[in-house]
This record gives sequence, structure tokens and C-alpha cells, in this order.
Amino acid sequence: MSLTPDRERLFEEILAQLHFQAEVYPLEDKFDRIPLSLSRIFVLDVTKVPGCHYGLRNVFVPIIKNLEEIRNKGRTRVTPDNAILVEPSTGNGWVAFSDAAEALGYEHLVVMPDGLPEARYKHPSGRLVKIIKTSKELYAKGMPLQLKSMLDSNPDRIKNGEKIYVSPNHAVAAHNLAASTMAELGKQLVDQLKPKRPLTVVASMGNGASICALGEYVMTHTALAKIIATESFAYGGGYDWFARQHPPFWRRYAEIFGFEPGNPVLLTGFKTWGTNAPIGIRLPLQARAIEGSLLSDYSLFTDNDVLAAYDKGPTTAMISMMEGVAPRLLPNYSNLPSCLIDTYGNSTLANIAVAERAQEPGRITVAMAYDSRNNY
Repeated sequence: MSLTPDRERLFEEILAQLHFQAEVYPLEDKFDRIPLSLSRIFVLDVTKVPGCHYGLRNVFVPIIKNLEEIRNKGRTRVTPDNAILVEPSTGNGWVAFSDAAEALGYEHLVVMPDGLPEARYKHPSGRLVKIIKTSKELYAKGMPLQLKSMLDSNPDRIKNGEKIYVSPNHAVAAHNLAASTMAELGKQLVDQLKPKRPLTVVASMGNGASICALGEYVMTHTALAKIIATESFAYGGGYDWFARQHPPFWRRYAEIFGFEPGNPVLLTGFKTWGTNAPIGIRLPLQARAIEGSLLSDYSLFTDNDVLAAYDKGPTTAMISMMEGVAPRLLPNYSNLPSCLIDTYGNSTLANIAVAERAQEPGRITVAMAYDSRNNY
């Protein structure tokens, strides 16, 4: 059984509304009197794309469509009448999921780790979304145990005639759909820039979707491109993983920080600042980027709040073990001009700070802009 004609029409209508045009501009065109070291950095800005806040609603609509098509061929159907969509999230990607679920008529909820900044639990529009908070310790193997428990309850719920819980990310090849859908960003970047020089693209690692979407398109359609992933010093789990795969970066980590990647003391010390590293999530698109030779470099960054926490140090043992760590050598987005800080969100600022360091003669440097200051 495939989608009904009415359902097929609804997906077509929503997807037709989601066409977007990302902005591509050099910072010198948008801001007056910024330092020369920043002025020629290009920005791929998706902050005005519908449903975009660390992710695209454009991604979740086809994923949910794929889920319905797959499940409706079997005994257990997935429709708004008999399913509640549940999404695990460690950041703000849930906003895009919620927007898609809402547009498609689904009751939905989000399972998130506790201890994140309060702003991450609020929809930017103010719309109420049901969020279940669970401890970070319950996050394991890429799926919160609380969500797994919900999904495991489906046989009883079916027997009782209740709605079943379904995660869209259980759809076959959902991560491939995410990357292929977001590849439009890479196409728009190349089409608008028409680069006559090689590109260096700086983007947040996150769940790996934008790195793969941008990176794979740019690497395929331009010559000698470089892709740089960024991640906070406070929870550089992806960098740890990348360094283990690439020995030169392992040595660089030791030289800068004084110990090998994955040091549990560092991760424990900054446990309130991030989630992916301490909980050890392995996400398919992260793996594709880190293990698939897509990345040319991986840069950690910091900010003044993290430095203050680092200086304070949670324990004497941690301070003694971290002697020689030099986070002040990293790009610090708090040091960017106030006009940028007032305009962009933290992930975008971090990418710009890394891009400032990554510039090379003869190359165009592009920073991905995911979020505006209004998101915070």
C-alpha cells in the first residue's frame, strides 16, 4: 500500500513551499569597518531559510515521506491517525523536525538530554513543543534509552488500539536523504560564487548533514576544495574521533593540549557545555564525513565563557592533569567585532572565527551561517 492521493498531494504542496535561496556574500559587503582579515570571508547564509535552525525542515519532510512509504507497505502503517513521531535531539535540529511534523499533521515529541542552555528547549516562534528531558547518562549508542523504551512499547499499544511511537530516523537511508536534500546548499554556493579559485568551506560538524551535503557537492563540482569541520573545545568528541583516524592530527592535539584525544577528564570537566562527546553518539553522517576522507581539517574553537569555566576548574585533580593545555591558542569567537556578535548565533560566529585563521592565498574561504542572534 502506497501513500493515498491526498497524502501525496500534501507532501507535494509542502515541498513546493520549501524552495529557498541561500544568501552568499562577503562580510565586507554587509559590515562596514571590519578588519581586513575578516572582510573577504564569504558567508553561505541559510538563517532565513524556512524551518532552518541548525537544520532544515526541507530535510525532515522527505524523511517523513520516506518513512510513511516504507511502513505503509507493511502491516503497521504510519499516518497522523495512528502514529506519534518522536525525535531524539542533542541540539536544535529538533526545531526543523517539529516544523515538518506540524506541517504534516503529526502529534510529536522530542527527547533531549538535560543540562543544555534553556534556549535550546524553546521553539524560536514560541510555539509549544512537548519535550522530554532525560539525563545525559541515558544517551547511549546514538539513541536515548527513554526513546528506545517508547518504541519498544509499540506491540502493546497496537493491541490496545493506541497510537504507536515512531522515530523518522528509523526510515531506511534517512541520513542519505538528509545529505542529498541539503546538497542544494552546495549547489547554490557554487552557482552563486562561480569560483575561479579553489574553495575552503568551514561548517559546523553537528550531526554531519551539512558537512556531507556541502562537502560532497563542493568536492565533486570544484577543483582542489577543502572542507573544515568545527567543534567546541569544550566537547571535541568529533575531533577526537577524527584525530584517531588521522595520525598527524593526533600529534597536533597532543602538542596543543598536552594529552591524547578523548581524555575523560577534559570531557567530564565541561560536561555542561556539550553532549555528543561525553555520551559517545555515533551518527551515520558524522561517520561518513570523518571516516570517508571528506574532511581536509578539523578545527576546535572556544569562547570566553568556556575559558572562564576552564580557568575555574572543577577539581584540583583536573587542573593538575590539564597543565599545559592551551585553549587560548584556539579561534575564539568572543573576540570577533561586536557587529558580527550582534548579528550571528554562536555556531556561525565559530565558523567565521575558524575561517579567519583558515584563509590561504589563492583560495576563497566560505563560512557556513546557520543561526542568527535572534535564535538565542
